Amino acid sequence: MNIQINSLTNANIYIDGVGLLGRAEEIEIANPNAETLTMSSSPFQTHSFQARGNLEQYTSQGRTAQLPVVYLMTGIFKDAGSPAFRQHQMVETTSIVSIYHCELFVAGVQIYLYDVFANIYVVGGVDQLSTFRSNLGG
Repeated sequence: MNIQINSLTNANIYIDGVGLLGRAEEIEIANPNAETLTMSSSPFQTHSFQARGNLEQYTSQGRTAQLPVVYLMTGIFKDAGSPAFRQHQMVETTSIVSIYHCELFVAGVQIYLYDVFANIYVVGGVDQLSTFRSNLGG
């Protein structure tokens, strides 16, 4: 049995393709569920987010690979957070974003694609909702 450990640290976050928004200590990826549709609000003020990082792979032989990771998201802010400003200290804030379209790429290979409004959920190249969409006539 070959055991491999993946480690992703220090992801850079970009917004709307304009520039670097900041560096993320943590990005919590929620599991897709039926509530996602009802939680999304106005689709007219969307933002595109891109998280880029370096995925390190370790085996019993040490670090065996470093792969680029790109996580693309489209969504709206539910809570932009309220930053605390202190003299001579970095400003930190937590934002909550409702994501309705996301894609994960590792080394240029799409791992998954999820789109709430289009009823698309592709994992490993297999469309998990194709039967559902065809049953709806789409």
